[in-house]
Amino acid sequence: MEKHNQKIKFIVYRIVSRFGISLLRRLFPEYFAKEPLAPTDRYIEYPFIIRNLPKPPAKVLDVGCSGSFFPLLLASFGYDTYGIDIRNYPILNKLKFKNFTFVKGDIKESPFPNSYFDVITAISTIEHIGISGRYGIEDDPEGDKKALEEMVRILKPQGAILLTIPFGKGKVIKPYMRVYDESRLKDLVRDCIIELEEYYIQDDTDNWIECSKEDTLLVDVKFDKYPLCLLKLKIKNEIDPSQA
Repeated sequence: MEKHNQKIKFIVYRIVSRFGISLLRRLFPEYFAKEPLAPTDRYIEYPFIIRNLPKPPAKVLDVGCSGSFFPLLLASFGYDTYGIDIRNYPILNKLKFKNFTFVKGDIKESPFPNSYFDVITAISTIEHIGISGRYGIEDDPEGDKKALEEMVRILKPQGAILLTIPFGKGKVIKPYMRVYDESRLKDLVRDCIIELEEYYIQDDTDNWIECSKEDTLLVDVKFDKYPLCLLKLKIKNEIDPSQA
């Protein structure tokens, strides 16, 4: 009986979706884009990450991976890939991936040993850590700093942290995210050296263009539109080799 009902529901779904979508397209054409790929921030962030990865089979951790296919792509490229998130990673219920390990947990207190990863990526993630409301987490004003400190602990001495964050006039937009400015960024990465930084902003037509840090600092950020800061971080050595 249950299988019969499922079959009927599937047939109804096929009929409704076939005619319903067609009707919706006519009634609300503005919601059906003619161009399938809108210029979202991921099209800036992903190429930056890929350009700055070492060759496989480097060990890579993606922080805040739930809802993202990116770490699975890295696994398919041959990287020994891990993902960590306080939320589940539902796609693993349907598919299995070689070279990929998911850990459900908090990056502020991860289970990984010291100096474990060659690269750690956090793509539009760290700005949310410790901001209560959106992801069902408790409020922690120091959450982003604690997360980065933990990343430093589990990163190999010559490894890299690849970080993307919203940048502009510094503020906290609850329950969504932090926006970093120069002073907030300096405080966040105090245990690291910025080896590479890039800045991008959206023009009047919402297309992304590379810009200077000074341009981004003029922007009063909204939660749904903000400049991007892309960073490659290295662990700060206790002794500067140039001073040895």
